Amino acid sequence: MNDETRDEENLIKNAETEEIEKLAEIESVESDVLQDKHSQNKKMDKYVEFVLLFILGILVGVAIKTEAVKRIAIGFDDYQMKSANQDFDINNLQVEVIKKSVQDAKSEEDKNQEQNDIIPTNGSEN
Repeated sequence: MNDETRDEENLIKNAETEEIEKLAEIESVESDVLQDKHSQNKKMDKYVEFVLLFILGILVGVAIKTEAVKRIAIGFDDYQMKSANQDFDINNLQVEVIKKSVQDAKSEEDKNQEQNDIIPTNGSEN
């Protein structure tokens, strides 16, 4: 009986160790599968983030373009713009600048002429 019970106990222990080993193998396989899925999920998350960022960029670009079209007119649509009253007239400013530069030139010429009249030349005194 002792031999039979020992054999049964050994069989039970062997069966339990085999079960434990099988369970450990299953857990290791499951953990490998989970790690693979996790790495795939990380890659997928990156792709999703890039796509969302790209779509956001397109939407922001379209919004900026539509606002710019409303406010900025460059080129062939200039004739359609409403003329706004300006605080200054460029043509009048240009005329005033030209007049001022002519007056400055005349005053410089007059000063040079007066200095030439005041300073006697060395050759004419002798």
